Order: sequence, then C-alpha cells, then structure tokens
Amino acid sequence: MFGKIAAFELRYQLRQPIFWIASLIFFALVFGAVGIDRVQIGSGGNVHKNSPRALGEIVMVMTIFFMFVSTAFVAGVIVRDEETGFGPIIRSTRVRKFDYLFGRFTGAFAAVALSFLAVPLAIWFGSLMPWLDPETLGPNRLGHYAFAYVGLALPGLFLVSAMVFALTTVTRSMMGAYVGIAAFLVAYLVMNIALQDPDKLQLAALVEPFGLAAWELATRYFTAAEANTRMPDLAGPLLWNRMIWILVGVAFLVVAGFVFRFETPPGRARRIKTETAPPPAMKPLAHPREGGLGLAWARLSKRTRFEMGQVFKSPAFAVLLAMGLFNSLGALTFGGEFQGSALYPVTRWVIQTLNGAFNVLVVIVAVFYAGELVWRERERRTHELVDATPVPDWAFLAPKTLAIALVLVAMLVVSASAGVMVQLAKGYTA
Repeated sequence: MFGKIAAFELRYQLRQPIFWIASLIFFALVFGAVGIDRVQIGSGGNVHKNSPRALGEIVMVMTIFFMFVSTAFVAGVIVRDEETGFGPIIRSTRVRKFDYLFGRFTGAFAAVALSFLAVPLAIWFGSLMPWLDPETLGPNRLGHYAFAYVGLALPGLFLVSAMVFALTTVTRSMMGAYVGIAAFLVAYLVMNIALQDPDKLQLAALVEPFGLAAWELATRYFTAAEANTRMPDLAGPLLWNRMIWILVGVAFLVVAGFVFRFETPPGRARRIKTETAPPPAMKPLAHPREGGLGLAWARLSKRTRFEMGQVFKSPAFAVLLAMGLFNSLGALTFGGEFQGSALYPVTRWVIQTLNGAFNVLVVIVAVFYAGELVWRERERRTHELVDATPVPDWAFLAPKTLAIALVLVAMLVVSASAGVMVQLAKGYTA
C-alpha cells in the first residue's frame, strides 16, 4: 500500500501545472547562467563554466532558491484531503497511518527531485551551445553530474521538504508552512552574516544546511586545473555536513509521524453537525445602478480598502513583516564592515543591504497573498454568489491587484523607515 500511495501522489504532482512551470523556470535560469558569457557562477578565469566546481556551486545555489518550489509540492500533501473533504473517506478505510503519511511524502519528494533535474540538465544543454567560447568549457562527465545531484542537491532538498512536511502536519495549514519557510530563510541569512568571518569557516561548514560553506572549505585551495577536472572527496566537513542535515530531515519526519492523528478531529465533526441550517429564502437580484466615474471610484476605493484589510489583519502578515524588520535591522546593525574595515551607513549601502535582507520577504508576500486574494472566494465556496452579483468583473479584479501593489509598497516603506532609523541612530544623515 505504501508504494501505491507514493505512486499516486507522484502521478498527481506530475499532472499539476506547478511542476512543469517550476521545471521550465529553473531550466531557463540555469541555461542562461551557463549560456551567457557575462554570468559566472563558480567559474571565471581559467575555471570552465561546466567545471566540477562550477557545477557543484550552481546546483547548491539553486537548491536554496528551490525552497519555495519544494514548499508548493509538499505543503499541500496533508491539507489537501481536508480541504476537499476526502479525508474522512480515507480514514474510514484500512489504510495505515504510516503508509498514508509517508507514502504521500515520498511521492511529493520524488516530484521535487524530478523537477530539480532541470538544473543539471540545463547546465549540460547550456554547455553544448555553439556560440560559447570552447576555451571556457570542459568535458561533461556523468559522474560529476551524479555527484552534484545526489551528494550535494538531494540532501538539501530532503531537508527542506521534511521541514515543510512537519510544519504542515503540525499546523494543518499552508500558511504555517510558508511562515515556517520564511523564518528558516531569515535564520539562514542571519547565520551566514554571523559566520562570514574566515576564522569561523570550520563551524560554518558543519552548521550551514545546504553545504555551501563545506563546499567552499573543500575546494578552497583547488588550483584551476583541479577545479576543472575533479570533484572534492566526500569526506571530512563535507561528509559530516551532509550526514548531519540528512539526520535533521529524518528527525522532522519522525516529529510529523508522532504529531499526525489519523482520526477525525472532534471539532470538525461538531462543525459539520451545526452547518445544517436551512438556506435563506431567495430574493430577487438587485438591479445595477447607473453611474459614472463617481460610482466606479467608490467601488474601486472600497474594494481596495477591503482587500488590503484582508492582508493587514492576517497574523501571518504581521509575522512576516516582523521577520523582515528583524532581518533588516540585523544586517544594517551588524553588517557594517567589509574585510575588517568599518563602512559608513551611507544611503547607497543601506539600500543595497535592504535589497538583500528584506526584498525576499516582499516576494513571498506577493506570491502568497496574490493567490490568497484571487482564490479566496473559491476556497470559501462563495464564488458563485460573487459571480451572481450585478457588478462588473473589473470591480473585483482591479482592487485585488491594486491592494497587492499597495501592500508591497507599504512593506518597502517600512523597510526604508528602518534604514533611516539606523542611519539616525548612528548619527549619519548623508
């Protein structure tokens, strides 16, 4: 039964548009990085664009960005049956909890791993392009690609997938998974700032979850010839890093297994019993009032305020905003030096720091709340009522778009205010 459930989940994931969209996006990103001479990740100088060192670095960098795709694949595994009402039917069968829970995770993680194959495939295809200078390329060896994919990428993908799976199992909420992955990202950025001193590279090689610090330590003294011809040995800090974080991922799965309850929650059963009130009597539909710009402006302003309120009143938004402020203030306060020399908090440096520390959360808010606002009526089963109202379509679509834009502007204003406060606190106003 475990294998059948995992195969079912994998087939379901492969039929979803997000699988193919994410694969194409990452293929295009990596293909552009390899096929464009100006872009250099892990290469440059005498190091080839498809060298083992460049291959490993590209794969691990893309693993970090792939966190959001992994969340989209794995987070819906548990909550999907509850949202569709199919959960009680499954719980009434003889399916075991282990088969159901970990079969679903195995299928979802297999989809994550298959989607990420677009990254090494893009490196291989990019290196075959005829417009590239042959002097910047080396031979493509299957063993190097396999090492980068299995030894470097899959442990990071497994860690993120297991963490998201555990968060969703505990919270039974997609939002809980997104908030958790945002908190993990903020902690990861803060950790990188704290461990950027070369004296702490040994510690960073063990505690950095994606293995970039361990990879840097393993290839630090490689010559150009070694970087072009061999992968570092899977030993020492690189091996310990991979083993430690695989075990952390397994621990997340164990937590999910202990927390998950296969029985129907009693609170849900009570809600089902109380939601049997007779429907209200039908009334004739109101006729749309004639009006010009005044009526259009009233509809736009009121609906925009309503949609913005849905975002601002969300506890998750407050958490994300607090994380962004914490991360920005930490970077502005403790990141004011370069190679041991203090940096003045000039506006140019503040803007660059905020771009690296705060904008990632802006992207998270834009992606999540755009989907939340657009699909809210359908998820709450009120879309048919909305469609039956005598209001033009733009009166619903335009306010949602404008609300997301204004929310993002508000977040940027908050981040800019944090930068101004840090400058004033340090006595620098230029």
